[in-house]
Amino acid sequence: MGFFDRFKKEEKNEPEERLENVPEMLNVKLLFTEKPVIDSQVVLAELRKYYPSVEHPQEGKSLLFFFPEIEVPFTNGTVAAQCAIFLPDEKSAHAEIEEEAFQQNWHWKEATVAARSCHYEVLLTDFMTRTLDYKIRFKLFMDFVAAVAKATKPQVVYAVTAQKLLKPATLVEDWDGRENEDLSTLVNIRLYNISNGKAGETLMDTVGLHQFGLPDFQIRFIDYNPSEIGGLLWGYAHYIFENGDVIEKGNTLAGLGNGSKWVCDRQISMVGPERVVLDVMPV
Repeated sequence: MGFFDRFKKEEKNEPEERLENVPEMLNVKLLFTEKPVIDSQVVLAELRKYYPSVEHPQEGKSLLFFFPEIEVPFTNGTVAAQCAIFLPDEKSAHAEIEEEAFQQNWHWKEATVAARSCHYEVLLTDFMTRTLDYKIRFKLFMDFVAAVAKATKPQVVYAVTAQKLLKPATLVEDWDGRENEDLSTLVNIRLYNISNGKAGETLMDTVGLHQFGLPDFQIRFIDYNPSEIGGLLWGYAHYIFENGDVIEKGNTLAGLGNGSKWVCDRQISMVGPERVVLDVMPV
């Protein structure tokens, strides 16, 4: 064997690059039928029930809140985690909702009617938090959403990235009453009929885990009950949220049926938004 042959063999055995998601900014909109009046001191009072040392140093088009007890590490030191309320522009105050949000609401049957009656929106987002541990970041943002929802009483909460419309009272009740982390606001389960696939072929996936740098899941199937597949997907979502991005290409997950093991592949999602998913293959 010559030197060139040996080099080619070593090159061939180089490990394949691992597909991963990069954490994204978190976005939730509060939707209102009437023009909202945001009292920052009422918001601050609700936030201090979760974080007693929260600070609100300024007024303006964006209401910024600092959380000194949550330090975000950077190369040159740390900064306090921040969340903000962006107030609507008077010239374009109407609520903007992507059409996909009306198509995947299995959890609240009145969602479409309630959302279409809303004419105003307020945007909630996070700042300087993407390098935080994702569980700390998730809890901070959900506490923020719940506190602002209590203070402002919107008609609808719209989780933008998860393409999900939620009833505010249910969101607050579920979050404050949780025993474990409640993913149901920022993660959604979606269902699509595949028109160019086999007869009866369906795709179901999760969307929202990718915001935290975790992979989402997708399953393409024919002969299974969508409700049971949805239950599996919620189980997978909670598992990876609890344990982190630990599932590799070729690993197996429990499927439907006694002792069934379904193989996973890491790939780019079949349905947008484009993100890395664990494609779970039924057997």
